[in-house]
Amino acid sequence: MVLAVNIGNTHICIGGYENGAQAFSAKLSSEPPRTADEYALQLCSLLAMRGLGGAVIEGAILGSVVPAVTGQMLAALRGLGALRVLTVGPGLKSGLAIRIDDPAELGAELLCAAVGALRLGPPPVVLVCADTALSVMAVNAAGQLVGGVILPGPEAALRSLVRGTAQLPQVDLQTVNGEPSVLSTNTAACLRAGSILGTAAMLDGLLAQFQRELGGNARVVATGSLPPPVRRACRTSMEYIGGLILDGLYAIWLKNQK
Repeated sequence: MVLAVNIGNTHICIGGYENGAQAFSAKLSSEPPRTADEYALQLCSLLAMRGLGGAVIEGAILGSVVPAVTGQMLAALRGLGALRVLTVGPGLKSGLAIRIDDPAELGAELLCAAVGALRLGPPPVVLVCADTALSVMAVNAAGQLVGGVILPGPEAALRSLVRGTAQLPQVDLQTVNGEPSVLSTNTAACLRAGSILGTAAMLDGLLAQFQRELGGNARVVATGSLPPPVRRACRTSMEYIGGLILDGLYAIWLKNQK
């Protein structure tokens, strides 16, 4: 089995791959950072919970945008046995041409999402990756990642708004009863509708501009923690693939086998 681990600002996503297919996936919190031993215990517990405690781990690949967690997770993975552990970064083959000012600035999750999306269909493609931040990146018809935009994710923006005000309540955007309306009649509903419909309208506007830049025929693929109500409220057609980044990590692992 090969373990693929993606460390984001909010979540750590873990997938196990056997015979070219995903055997399991799981999600942990990135906060607070833990010790290598604690991460190793969590990994072993996840495998045991899924009846894979006796699985032979032949290797692992790690992508991270949280340096404070990266070293501890690397130590935890290496503690699982004598296995090869790869880290997404310079020197690792991805098969993707990166045409931005400094390719080293590209987050590992965005690189992996692009690699995963290109396995599923031809370019051009627009990637919508949601974690704490909401990143929208473009791969042109030549298969080159050519740029994008980064903005606050809806949940991060909502938390910031609630912290900065005296009377606004925290609300859940992942599950909403009924469709949000711009004519909401109480504070909680107004917050939900503003966050959901506002994010959807913003995405629709941005994606329209991406389409113009890419020639108007780009696929739109979303992944990460973009709330389902936001995806439903978007008028732009998009395919949501929750495990896209992990699949991309595994694809990069395969590209780097001797």
